[in-house]
Amino acid sequence: GSDAGAIPDTGIVCMGEWQGQQVLGMRLTWNKRYITLAPIATVLGLAFKLSDPEKLLGGAEDLGITCALIPTTTPGVEIGRRHFPLNVPFQNGPTRGKDVFVPIDYIIGGPKMAGQGWRMLVECLSVGRGITLPSNSTGGVKSVALATGAYAHIRRQFKISIGKMEGIEEPLARIAGNAYVMDAAASLITYGIMLGEKPAVLSA
Repeated sequence: GSDAGAIPDTGIVCMGEWQGQQVLGMRLTWNKRYITLAPIATVLGLAFKLSDPEKLLGGAEDLGITCALIPTTTPGVEIGRRHFPLNVPFQNGPTRGKDVFVPIDYIIGGPKMAGQGWRMLVECLSVGRGITLPSNSTGGVKSVALATGAYAHIRRQFKISIGKMEGIEEPLARIAGNAYVMDAAASLITYGIMLGEKPAVLSA
């Protein structure tokens, strides 16, 4: 969420059994209202607050926000039904787990990246926003432009298409102009990302 510092999900570094062997790992508990693509995901990207009360990693007890990749087939992982806002198919859904044990290597980047989750989230945020929000908005305004333009062409009044009337032409032109501007903006930020940039300012 937007307030990552208030994450209630936790992980505790501990020893546990994994595939018949005692290994160093984490016992995770989480309850996420939604994660993008969770209903169809094979791997979950999970952010949580990690602690090491026994100092098994040799550092501080409170390691902070950490990110890990958890296979959805891991025992204890639950995936809920996908959300259906406004009757629109939306591949976001809830996921939860209680005392789910996974190896410490499931941390993105390995144990040395424990507590570096905040930096990972911030670095990915601009790219995620730069791709999803502009493309979704551009798709919406293009659909509006197509529908209104087509309707204005086939709807006739006084033996002419209403699209030829000045009172209709002006709003149609605004819709088309906004669609063009939004498409250009979406393309600009996408190209920046393709070039390896992290366009935080543009995506904000």
